[in-house]
Order: sequence, then structure tokens, then C-alpha cells
Amino acid sequence: MKKILVCYSTRYGSTGEIAGMIGEELNSTGYEVTVQPIATVKDPGEYDAVVIGSPLYMGKWLAEARDFVSRFRHSLGERPVAVFSVGYSMKDRTMEHLQSGEDALEAVRIFINPISTGFFPGRVDPDLMSPADRAVIRLGGVTPGDFREEDLVRTWAKILAGAMSEEGK
Repeated sequence: MKKILVCYSTRYGSTGEIAGMIGEELNSTGYEVTVQPIATVKDPGEYDAVVIGSPLYMGKWLAEARDFVSRFRHSLGERPVAVFSVGYSMKDRTMEHLQSGEDALEAVRIFINPISTGFFPGRVDPDLMSPADRAVIRLGGVTPGDFREEDLVRTWAKILAGAMSEEGK
């Protein structure tokens, strides 16, 4: 059975919950899946494939996720890798917002060539946020709410399972 690592960085939990949904879908298609925070990953080389997720803040992946890709670029380059990004702007799914998501991936594409990319809206809960992040969303006119789309996430994961299967042939 193919072993897949789904790892993620998160600030307030939404990206981790989405990683869990992806892991459930991949597991339901017959893969042995481990879902864990990036900070706890010792060696992605122990897995046949890797899925990496990060929230988008100010148009960028979190430094922790970018650093993970850079640090393990050789190991990641030897296996199928998919990436997903979670951000408030993805709730509209306009070409402009999707392009900004793609642009954010340039910092990791210099190290890896993902077989698939997913872009998902997240959750904005000021009660969970630091005072600085609350100020940023207030100044940016961000509307709090849970914008996650479970069907979108699970559909991407099912398609990804097929792509992982093809990569393994």
C-alpha cells in the first residue's frame, strides 16, 4: 500500500482541518495516510508521496512551509508532491485570486514541481487571532466567517488520489 504524508502549517487551525479532510479522502481510496503538522515531520522520504499545505498570508505561504520545502527539496524531488493553499481570497475563486494563489507558489516551485495544486477558502475567526492579525483583517475589510468548502476539498483529494495512482505506475 502506498504511504502518503499530508503535512501542513497553520496559524489558527483551518489549514490543519482541511489537511484532515484531504487525508480522509486519500485514505478512503486505499492509501495509508499520515496527517501531521510540518513542524513534526522528521523525514518525508519515508513516504511514497507528499501533500503539503499552507495558509496564504499577505500573498505568501507561511515561512515554516516554505522552509520545509527548501530543507527537504531533494527528498521531495524524488516522489510525487501536491500542494494546497488556504486563504480568505479563495472564497471568490476569481481568476485574479487563483492567479495570486499560483503566484504565492513560486517560492516553492523553485524547489519542487507539484503534480497538483489546490486552492481553498478558509475560516476567519477573530476570536482565535492575535491582536496584530485582528488589526490586519479589520484594516483589510475582511469579513469574518467560515468559508471552507468541504465538497471542493474532497473532490480535489479524490482527483489527487487518481493522479497519485498514475504517478506510481
